[in-house]
Amino acid sequence: MSRQKPFSWMHPNLEIRDTERCGKGIFVASGRIAKDDVLFVMGGSILTIEDENQLTGVVADKPIEISEQFSIGPRNAAELRRMPQHYVNHSCDPNAGFKGQIFLVAMTPIYMGQEITYDYAMVMHSNPASDSYFKMACQCGASTCRQWIAEDDWLRLDLQVRYDGYFQWFLQEKILRLNSRELNA
Repeated sequence: MSRQKPFSWMHPNLEIRDTERCGKGIFVASGRIAKDDVLFVMGGSILTIEDENQLTGVVADKPIEISEQFSIGPRNAAELRRMPQHYVNHSCDPNAGFKGQIFLVAMTPIYMGQEITYDYAMVMHSNPASDSYFKMACQCGASTCRQWIAEDDWLRLDLQVRYDGYFQWFLQEKILRLNSRELNA
């Protein structure tokens, strides 16, 4: 039987490992990752909000928004196994962020043994058509930890300044429009 190809691409210096706090995570297994190197090309099924509302079980909170109307992610557990990007954990002090819609890149140099993390605020937003609202207690342990992570964290000015240029494309555009309206008001 042939092995199914992944839906996404992962940098060859990365591997999935167990973490102390969050189950599995992605770590630098060899060498060093330079700032702005591509870590992942996100892949999966293109999902509408209606599709996301139908997801259950382990895949229900996995889609990554790529626009107001669409996300990319698994439809079932079999697809999830082919998307290693879903093992990248949240941190309130991340070393990775987004470039465009589907690229996760290094925000700083990342060295062998370090875990790859991004702040979920870089990609999550609330949608009135969604049947759910994401909120979780944070376990990142960073000195800057917010304690709680929610869909609307991208609206925080401190995070907008800190992650400028590393928000997922549609959120970065949304922030620019929001700030432009506030400047013109």
